[in-house]
Amino acid sequence: MEPVTAQVLAKDRVGEWIERLMAEAEVIAPVLAHGGDEVFAPIRSPGEVLWEFTNPVHPPKRFLLPQTDPVVAIRRGDNGYELEAIVDERRRVLLNVRSCDVAGLAFLQHVHAADLPDRSYLERAAATTIVCLSCPDPCPLGFCICSGAGPFAREGYDLQLSDIGDLLLAEIGSERGGELLAATDGFFRPATLAEMAQRQQLEEKAKQLLSEQTCHFASAMRRVSTGRVAEDLWRKMSDWCLECGACNFVCPTCFCFSVKDRHNGDGWLRCRTWDSCQYPAFTLEASGHNPREERRDRIKRRFFHKVSAQYYQRDGMVGCVGCGRCVEVCLGTTDMPAVVAAIRKGEWHG
Repeated sequence: MEPVTAQVLAKDRVGEWIERLMAEAEVIAPVLAHGGDEVFAPIRSPGEVLWEFTNPVHPPKRFLLPQTDPVVAIRRGDNGYELEAIVDERRRVLLNVRSCDVAGLAFLQHVHAADLPDRSYLERAAATTIVCLSCPDPCPLGFCICSGAGPFAREGYDLQLSDIGDLLLAEIGSERGGELLAATDGFFRPATLAEMAQRQQLEEKAKQLLSEQTCHFASAMRRVSTGRVAEDLWRKMSDWCLECGACNFVCPTCFCFSVKDRHNGDGWLRCRTWDSCQYPAFTLEASGHNPREERRDRIKRRFFHKVSAQYYQRDGMVGCVGCGRCVEVCLGTTDMPAVVAAIRKGEWHG
């Protein structure tokens, strides 16, 4: 990596830099919420931003793909019903997003740009700047290295920050990232070779800390893709799933949705709302037929979507970024590492 691709900022000027960002856009960053929970939220001052934190349970995807997302306004006019697309083009900066979430947002960008482009998502994404914060100390439940999603990001970000002592080193990942630094002239200077070497040492150390944490996706992918997972194994695993949907809602790559119409004054708002493929009624058809009525079929479908070669070929990556959130929230034990291990070994211990 050439020195010109990175610049450094003195930590005592970070607050001034963030104030510049806030003057131009809504800045969303990890902060302490009520009860001490760490969450992504819009900030009101630079002092709210967390720089040392465990990745929040809820990923920042909700700012690009809201839980309830109005996409069309419907009104009754003189000539019948009138439809108007709702597009959110507010400028946002996602600050201190970890590499696993950067990979998750890249996945969602690919999905929503494919086939029929989703304007509602893509317009938000186009107005959003992603500033990644690398992970020299990987989170305890994470296995991002197995997904190629960390602990340092390789792509998908505009800027990537790394803490190298008295300085923050900012790697430029896009033209927008370069423009962001150019707009704050005087705050940053080009990184030296020694500073770049220091950043590289942090990455190597982080990889060593993660070296024994792996899901062995490739092995599981072969078995899932070729139908070599026994139906009885899916049944045994499904007995441990409580169908709560938590794994879907905290996953950076999940995007299952339903559509609801909400009355709004003299009309309606057609909203996309989060849904879960683990809910019994998710695939219920108007005819009354449900192709995945059995819980084992829903578990099977979820992990086929996540790790099969067919979806890997379509999406360019496995549908997991190794953030470990599903491990944290699962009320049973059907999280990604546990299920992938069972698929590889052909046995389930709960």
